[in-house]
Amino acid sequence: MGRPALVFASVLLTLCCLPSGEVLAQSFKDRPTSRPAVVSGQDVGHWTRLPLLGDEARDHGFELPLPLGISGNLYKEKQDFEVVDLKVGLFGHTSAEIDKLIAVGDARTEQIVWNTRFDTWILPFLNLYGILGYADGGVDVGLGPLGIPIYDLSLKYSGPTLGGGGTLAGGFRPFEGRSTIVFGQADLNFTKTFLCFDKLGVSPDAGIDTLVFCSRLGVRERVGRNASLGDLYVSLWGGAMYQNVQSIIPGRAEALGLDFCVEQQARDPWNAIFGGRFEVGKNLDFVVEVGVGGRQSLMLGATFRF
Repeated sequence: MGRPALVFASVLLTLCCLPSGEVLAQSFKDRPTSRPAVVSGQDVGHWTRLPLLGDEARDHGFELPLPLGISGNLYKEKQDFEVVDLKVGLFGHTSAEIDKLIAVGDARTEQIVWNTRFDTWILPFLNLYGILGYADGGVDVGLGPLGIPIYDLSLKYSGPTLGGGGTLAGGFRPFEGRSTIVFGQADLNFTKTFLCFDKLGVSPDAGIDTLVFCSRLGVRERVGRNASLGDLYVSLWGGAMYQNVQSIIPGRAEALGLDFCVEQQARDPWNAIFGGRFEVGKNLDFVVEVGVGGRQSLMLGATFRF
């Protein structure tokens, strides 16, 4: 059935632990002072004192992103689910296995999710975030007698989604004297979506849980300097996404007075992802990411950091 999307992802975070090699100011005798001096254009401590251990990271020449961020994202996807078992019943009893009498084919879902994410860098390499969004989509299921699906049942659904997660990130400079950064990310998040199917008043009990893991490996490069809003950077990456959607979904169809229990699983829990980000100074970035394979997806996002 429908699943909450993420943002993951989306929703891609400004990288941490990016060596700058230019943080420590030196005295007129070319010796380090007891505390780093403020140098125009260089990274200094944030008023929140975040991230923790940030001063130590800057003392060792690492450039850190601004610790607070708010993102707006649009995520669209198509995905197939296999209906393993379907039971219906009355008065809270779902004992009749109608898939023995009626063929139930794969469920094809297509949805759009809008979400807002609030994040903060707790440590130089660890970002934690919360997600608030809304899903709107549909599912097509093939039904038919005697084991032959001949009727395509189409249902529309919508509902809010809540969740949170964390990202581990890091990077290094492969070439001395260049701004090129090779970076990696590992992101894990959990969401719960409270769906309602419009025509039948169908609603899964207690929402649908989804666990998503993403890994990304890419390159970041400066493409402009001394712009009015700051330096300009472009990042490109590839990676993989895994989604574990709640497999057993109980619920009720109010219009029919029926209780149901669906057991389903994604045809392809893994897919490949490719994306890019354009950064404008330290405060603004824009992201696009596509997913290919059994799950097809498109994610667009913008983040403001402060």
